[in-house]
Amino acid sequence: MARSKVAVVGGGPAGCVAALTLHKLGHDVEVFERETFPRYRIGESLLPGTMSILNRLGLQDRIDAAGFVKKPSATFLWGQDQAPWTFSFAAPKINPWVFDHAVQVKREEFDQMLMDEARSRGIPVHEATTVTGVDVSAADSVTLSLRRADERWDVTADYVIDAGGSGGPLSRKLSVRRYDEFYRNFAVWSYFKLPDPFTGDLAGTTYSITFEDGWVWMIPMKGGLYSVGLVVDRSRAAEVREMGAEAFYRATLPKAKRAMEILGDAEMVDEVRIVQDWSYDADHFSAGRYFLCGDAACFTDPLFSQGVHLASQSAVSAAAAIDRMTANPGESEAVHAWYNRSYRDAYEGYHQFLASFYTFASLTEPESEFWRQRRITESDDDRLVRRQWFDRLSDGDESAAVADFHDRAATMIHIGKHQRQELSDEFSEAELDAARVRWISGLTQRLNSISKLVWTGSKVLLKPHYKVEPLSMRLEPVHVLANDADEDLTQYVMGEAERQVFQELAEENFGYRALVKKLGAIGKQEISAQLVTRLMEAGLITGFDSAGEKVVIQGRLHFGGVGVEYEV
Repeated sequence: MARSKVAVVGGGPAGCVAALTLHKLGHDVEVFERETFPRYRIGESLLPGTMSILNRLGLQDRIDAAGFVKKPSATFLWGQDQAPWTFSFAAPKINPWVFDHAVQVKREEFDQMLMDEARSRGIPVHEATTVTGVDVSAADSVTLSLRRADERWDVTADYVIDAGGSGGPLSRKLSVRRYDEFYRNFAVWSYFKLPDPFTGDLAGTTYSITFEDGWVWMIPMKGGLYSVGLVVDRSRAAEVREMGAEAFYRATLPKAKRAMEILGDAEMVDEVRIVQDWSYDADHFSAGRYFLCGDAACFTDPLFSQGVHLASQSAVSAAAAIDRMTANPGESEAVHAWYNRSYRDAYEGYHQFLASFYTFASLTEPESEFWRQRRITESDDDRLVRRQWFDRLSDGDESAAVADFHDRAATMIHIGKHQRQELSDEFSEAELDAARVRWISGLTQRLNSISKLVWTGSKVLLKPHYKVEPLSMRLEPVHVLANDADEDLTQYVMGEAERQVFQELAEENFGYRALVKKLGAIGKQEISAQLVTRLMEAGLITGFDSAGEKVVIQGRLHFGGVGVEYEV
């Protein structure tokens, strides 16, 4: 088997997960970390998809032994006078690597655990080692310039992964970073001594709570600590400089009354910290012999705790890409195209989710600079010119598209809404079942009302794509459905049998029930509703009822790391 030598910049979650995956795939890898662990980091709330990755990399015993707080859900007090709502991670365990929970971690402990595991498997990890330069100009290698104390030396490798965080050296050198004009936020946070006040189904949940000037995160952690952060508009930066971070924090936090109801008279037990370089992506995420992962590639507002998951997912993807390119050098261009596409799709999924939820809250909160700047009311918003999801939203009937965009957050909130206006230990996840059943029933009725389905374009094609095999973590070539306008659906692997069914649809325009029957005949009945819904969301098919009226399936907010389908 062909082996590559890979240099990984950064020993955080992205760097260690990349190194562990490369090691699993049989490659030689070294990690270079500029700091000495343990060291402090923010980003303490994980998603189930991250648990899945770590489980398949063999870290479950270490995670269990660490005793981190179990996180069953994310709970939002989102919008003034709105009842709490909970996004539950409950999911059927259709595979051993599907998780119905995540954990809340102290990053210094969590990151040390990952680094220790890498070392235990024989991966060289160099701490207190700064990467002062990365040369990617050669066609067949990369060179890193390194410094540790007074020692300087160079290392040559076949590939490099920059997982060096927001200050990643290759990311800086390439000048590919693009800051986001929509999420012009910064965060100020500290820690309080407060045992989790909830013992029922809310125990361990993360809270996101809006108030006039922004929103608050509240994360219960082991040892009876709560991480409490303010997310406010960047225009407040001058005020912070004038007052000082702690004075600003102490003056602003009490405005978030529902957060204060949870905190009560809890004592602040740590310094106040601040971060300003908030939301950005990159012109591209990989090329030639290099890959950008985690915060070196992109970061967006952490409302849904996606930071560590994006880091871990991109790390596995980069490692799998290098493995595929090593064995099949002729596929390098296609593999880079897959990595850039899949990473951008994941990032944009979170970006769209956040924009919808910000817009929803902005219509309920008092007028303030923060909420005015987080509202989307028209489809020519200059702040979103680089967002592919916004381009798709702007197609067709613009006013209807913007209204539908607002409704997406409202629909999700309605499904998870508590029966009480205030947080209560009486809350049970079972009380959300009725709303879920109503939503699924309504969707089923709309699908069943479709008597004619029209394929966009004249041809149904099988387009080459890649998928990371969940257990081996190797990148495997697959095919997905596409049309002759190069529109596609990458979430489902499809073959010739599926293509023929949809080609029949393109030629005959039969209805939903007939399509389900045909899909059942080739073993796809179990996913038929999800597949049709996704195809409609992607614009590949359009449904009409018996009166010739278009059947609208409300576009859903999709994001990675939850449910039963993981990207890697």
